[in-house]
Amino acid sequence: MTKVLVIDDDNTILSMVASILEQAGYMPVTAVGGEAGLEMAKKELPAAILLDRQMPNMDGNQVLMQLKDGANTRDVPVIMLTTDNKVSDVSTCLEIGAVDYIVKPFNKDNFLIRLDRALKNTK
Repeated sequence: MTKVLVIDDDNTILSMVASILEQAGYMPVTAVGGEAGLEMAKKELPAAILLDRQMPNMDGNQVLMQLKDGANTRDVPVIMLTTDNKVSDVSTCLEIGAVDYIVKPFNKDNFLIRLDRALKNTK
């Protein structure tokens, strides 16, 4: 099973995304907040990371920059999940190193297609 880490500060979103991933045959691993997400990424070495952009204390952009600086995490594809659809925010995330940017709420099928594409593009 392909391990996918979900980092978000909202337990409802974590549960929903984990359920979608499980139903699609992935092994979801979750972390509440940026700091916990960084620790989990280093410990679990997931095949992909789904990262909320708007979190307290350490936002998704900060987490993404640290992931891209890490020797064991720099090549892991990161997809940003956010409610914010401003072009400048999308551009910033992609420039920092995200492979995709999905706006919540999202379509389940579209979400899974984009995750599959991100995983295939890193092999």
